[in-house]
Amino acid sequence: MSADVELLSSLCLAPGPTGFEAPAQDVVRRRLAPLGEAQADPLGNIWLEVGPVGGPQVVVTAHADQIGLIVTYVDEHGYVFVERIGGVAPLLVPGRHFVIHGAGGTVHAVGGKKPTHIIPAAERDKAPALDEQFLDIGASSREAALEVVAIGDPITFTPEFIELSPGVYGTQALDDRAGVYCLVRALELYAAAPGAARLTGVSTVHEETTFMGAKAQAKRLAPAVMIVVDGDFCSDTPAADAKKLAGEVKLGAGPVLGRGAGSNHRLLAMAREVAAAEGIPVQLKAAPEAMSTDADELMAAGTAATLSLSVPVRYMHSPFEVAHGDDLEAAALLVAALARRVGETGGAETFVPRI
Repeated sequence: MSADVELLSSLCLAPGPTGFEAPAQDVVRRRLAPLGEAQADPLGNIWLEVGPVGGPQVVVTAHADQIGLIVTYVDEHGYVFVERIGGVAPLLVPGRHFVIHGAGGTVHAVGGKKPTHIIPAAERDKAPALDEQFLDIGASSREAALEVVAIGDPITFTPEFIELSPGVYGTQALDDRAGVYCLVRALELYAAAPGAARLTGVSTVHEETTFMGAKAQAKRLAPAVMIVVDGDFCSDTPAADAKKLAGEVKLGAGPVLGRGAGSNHRLLAMAREVAAAEGIPVQLKAAPEAMSTDADELMAAGTAATLSLSVPVRYMHSPFEVAHGDDLEAAALLVAALARRVGETGGAETFVPRI
C-alpha cells in the first residue's frame, strides 16, 4: 500500500495559497492527462470524469489551496508587511524562512522579530500581532524591494519534503494536498478497474478562506454520492487529547470516517462495509458540528449523500505537517472501491434516511 512519493512531493512542493492555486492545479492536470483532459472554471477548480457514462454519479473532492501570507505593504526601508491567507498563527512568523512568489521568481524572506534580550520579560512568550510583524528580504530601500516583490504577491513557508522514517513524510501543504493525492490516485485506480458508476474527481480552490470553490461546484454538480477528503487532526502526539478531538486518530492506522453531521449514515455504513471487505483499515471519529471543510458547502446543495473522509495529519496549519503514505493510499483505494459499490446499488435514493 506504499504511496506514490513522486506524486505526493510534486503536489506538496507546488506553491498554492488560496487565490494562487494554479501551480498545484497544474500538477494535478499533468498527472491526470493520461486519463483525459481536465475541465476548469474561472475560479480555478479543475475536474475530470472517468468510468462509464449513464451510471450513478460519484464525486470525490479535495481542496488544492494551502495557508500562506500575502504582501500588503513595503516601508521606506524595504521591509515587507503581510496579511494572512487562511489560518496562519502569528507565532509562526518570527524567525521563520518564507518564500515570496513574485513575477520575476522566488524571493527569500525571514520573519522579523526583536531579539529576545530586549523584549520585556512579560512579553517574551507572546507572539506580536501580525500587523506588528514584517518580513526581511535584505532590501536597502522601498524602491529596491519593489524591484523584486509587488503588493499582492503570495507567500508560503519554504517548500521542503522529507521522509522522517519509512513511509512517514514531513512537508508543507499536506492540508489538503493529501486529499488531492487521494482523489488523483482514486481516479487512476478506478479508471484501471471501473464499475458501473461515473467517478468525477474535483480539485477545489479557496477552501482555506471562503469555501468559494466548493460553493461554485455545489451549483454545478448533482451526483448521487459526494466524498469530501480533507486532513484530520491526529491525537497520537503529546500535544493532543483524543477526548477533545472527538476520537482517536493515529498516523498509519488508515483514513478517518466522520460519523455525525458530516456524513450520510447509510453511506457511512456502506463505506465501513466496503473497507472491511477490501481489507482497508479505517478509523472512526465523531462529527458533532460543522466539518469546517468543503463538505459543509457541498452538503448544503442537498443533492447528494455525502461522506467526510479524512487523512490523518499531524501539526496542521504549520510550516511542516506530517502524514503516513499508507493512509493516503488506503484512502484512495477506499474511494475507488466505494464508487464501484455505489455503481452496484443504483442512485441517490439508496441513501435517503428512513425510520
